[in-house]
Amino acid sequence: MTGPRIQTAPHLTDQQTAVLLAHARGEQPGQIATSLGISVHTVRTYLRSIFEALNAVNVTHAVGIACALNLLAPDQILQGGPHAR
Repeated sequence: MTGPRIQTAPHLTDQQTAVLLAHARGEQPGQIATSLGISVHTVRTYLRSIFEALNAVNVTHAVGIACALNLLAPDQILQGGPHAR
């Protein structure tokens, strides 16, 4: 007999968090790849794994979920990025 399944909060790796944060700040995949020293293909692979981990349909949805789960803090998004003052 098996017991109820326990849902654990999703976890993102440091690299996945960095990719999601950069996207949230408005950076494009090429910029993200350059700044993290990875390929654009790897950026896209990270995004797919982020969407799967968070059950998100796009970057905006993933950012919202990550903030709600305290995986990203809104003040992190406001710091830096191409639109920061």
